[in-house]
Amino acid sequence: MKSYTQHFPSESAPLVRLDFNGDTRIWVLTFLGKETPDNRLTHKFIAEGLLLALSHVEQRWAEMLNSGESDQGAALISTGGTDASAKIYSNGLDFEKAIEDPSFFDTHLNNLYEKLLTFPIPTIAALNGHAFAAGFGLACAHDYRVMNGKRGYLCMNEIDFGAPLPHGLQQALASKIADQRTMRKIVLEGHRFSAKEAFDEGFVDVLSDSPQDTLDKATELAGKLKIKAKMNAWGANKEVVYAQAIKVCRTKHDVATEALYAPRAKY
Repeated sequence: MKSYTQHFPSESAPLVRLDFNGDTRIWVLTFLGKETPDNRLTHKFIAEGLLLALSHVEQRWAEMLNSGESDQGAALISTGGTDASAKIYSNGLDFEKAIEDPSFFDTHLNNLYEKLLTFPIPTIAALNGHAFAAGFGLACAHDYRVMNGKRGYLCMNEIDFGAPLPHGLQQALASKIADQRTMRKIVLEGHRFSAKEAFDEGFVDVLSDSPQDTLDKATELAGKLKIKAKMNAWGANKEVVYAQAIKVCRTKHDVATEALYAPRAKY
């Protein structure tokens, strides 16, 4: 298959770059920091960058299946960049603009998390640097995480500025973090996890030494995992493994929130 590079939403005004290696069958989705330098998950970045690129990969994978070219499998890696100056994977939401839009969680953030939680090929977040708040959730919505051990933290800092944690975001975390003591430390204490701490807690899978090494190790891991997608059961099995998180992401945000905060029934 031919290698190619494509930009979304367009080459003239790119938010993300998608590189496909036809030999390895691995896509690399690079966040370009064009709208915000810290790759915040804005309306535009999600809808016109990430979701468009992910839908493109899904379509190309479907074409591989239909043409009988899925024998090697395939995988997707996302990264905030490989330059030495690439300090941030994603710094979360533009919070004020997000909460101004009552449909944002339904049409954008939860839609993005659901897309990754059900993605039909292995996904790996190559964490070149910090992933905060919804950016931490984005990393956890991937199947695996490789993190730069020399720079960056994973953190949910909502507790420090008085923001309630969106249910879909919590479930993106919970899809990979089962230990409630760890979740308490993340959500209620706002602890900043170094790469080593996150690796020891089990929600980072591989440690690396630099942004480039992060992508290299993610590519190595993708090369090992991609064959597991060749029979097209990867996405279906994820729907079983991540069932609760997917259910919440598919539930209207207001409905999920109301259910969480409903008063106890009186008897």
